Amino acid sequence: MGINSTLNEKLSKSRARINQLIVRNPRTYISFLCLLAFTGYAFVLLFPMLVITSISSIFTILFENDVIDGLHFLIWFAILLISGLISYRMIATRPVPAVGFTMPESKIPKVYEVVQRMQTHFKRPKIDRIIISADYELNIVKTPKWMLPVWSSNTLVIGLPMLICLTPHQFEHMVARRMGQFSKQHNMITNWLYQLNNIWKQYSYIYGKQKSLESSLLKMFFMTFSAVYERLSVAAARMDEFNADDYAMQIYFHEDICEMITTDALCRWYLEKRFWPAIDKAYNEDTKDSHQPYRKLTAVIRENLNKVNKPMLNNLLMDETIEYKNRYPSLRQRLDKIGYTEPLMKRYSGESAADFYLGASLNGALNLMDKLWCKNNKKISDSKVSRKKWIPIFNNN
Repeated sequence: MGINSTLNEKLSKSRARINQLIVRNPRTYISFLCLLAFTGYAFVLLFPMLVITSISSIFTILFENDVIDGLHFLIWFAILLISGLISYRMIATRPVPAVGFTMPESKIPKVYEVVQRMQTHFKRPKIDRIIISADYELNIVKTPKWMLPVWSSNTLVIGLPMLICLTPHQFEHMVARRMGQFSKQHNMITNWLYQLNNIWKQYSYIYGKQKSLESSLLKMFFMTFSAVYERLSVAAARMDEFNADDYAMQIYFHEDICEMITTDALCRWYLEKRFWPAIDKAYNEDTKDSHQPYRKLTAVIRENLNKVNKPMLNNLLMDETIEYKNRYPSLRQRLDKIGYTEPLMKRYSGESAADFYLGASLNGALNLMDKLWCKNNKKISDSKVSRKKWIPIFNNN
């Protein structure tokens, strides 16, 4: 026990020193992360380049030399064969869009209206599809159209729990911050580094599902590379989340953004620390509450949020230490960045964003999410898989 405590203390001190270095030398850190990102690009391009180089070398050996060098010919032929197989696998494999319930404009016209307004204001990005997911999130997932992550389609992923937890105005503010962040008007490099994290995860996932021999090297590289990149890019991700808050403050009252940031942080904390653990417990005891977690959330979230006061916010969130792997800044850090020293929280009695934006589609969405949650948890009831990860964000089935 003492050894573990000492080790954890040393690790915490090391992480604190690294964070201080990043804060003092952000340009050096971003430059290093850019080099790491280009390593991923270089690996993607390596095998096609080897195909071209090996063909050129074989042509030279066969037609431009008086004597054919058999050993060099065999070496380059082997390189051509291996790199050709791997290149074919890379070209034949297409990253798949994020998983969720695709919602056409006819089903959620008010959401599309908000997105269109933000696109008009920020000029970009173009949203190709909108889906509803199971997690508390609002993100733009870029899916490369071929093996090199340059041209991508954009999917706006809206978590049903977020719609349930926030008010219509708060959800609009969340859309503004995310659309502004991905418009890259003032944060081109940090957002590029931010979005690459999801792209490397996509590559890791799709190659990990393949069983062919030539996929083994791709699987091994991207599983390792995506994990390393995710860990090292945490600070850059937090920088870009700060940028997202700044974009929202360009078009809304600062007090409204402070309330949105406070509510967002509180909802994340409540779901992770209170709601899902209670649902897990109810599921293990096989009570009726565990069979409709999303419908239950619609009933309890406002009641619980309205019980929160400033002292509770300070105790629960402002002094909470942020995990070093967490890509979201702490509430204190986010408020400091926008010039507020205290969180703001109002009592809400009106309709939620889910009621306002989903309308008649809400009941069907709740039923589907609850059924899929129960179906999935029957499969993993004997495992320790986190409930909030029951639907993968990437799926090629």
